[in-house]
Amino acid sequence: MVLLQRMEDKTMNDFLKKITSRKFIVTAITLIAGVVTLFVGDSEVVQTIASALMIIVPTIVYCITEGAIDAASVKTITETVADTAEKLGASEEKVEVIEQIGAIGEILVDESTKE
Repeated sequence: MVLLQRMEDKTMNDFLKKITSRKFIVTAITLIAGVVTLFVGDSEVVQTIASALMIIVPTIVYCITEGAIDAASVKTITETVADTAEKLGASEEKVEVIEQIGAIGEILVDESTKE
């Protein structure tokens, strides 16, 4: 009986560890952004924000996790995504949203490197 309880505790701890991992959280964010785009994708703003999130968030989280990035690198990534969107015909508003999401990423990286 004690062995069974220990196995249940270990299984629950493993489960909690997995769902609070950065990989899982990034996957959940991109999944949610994709589903929102799929079902509410009629709005250009929704499509822009979801697409930017699916590109920028995993990149930023990966870089923060690896610990080998600074805010300048995030800025470069964001500028590249914004430039590409602009070259592909995205409106000025969409490019601005991408840049704003990138600016949030820069702040997150700055804060994470201070700790």
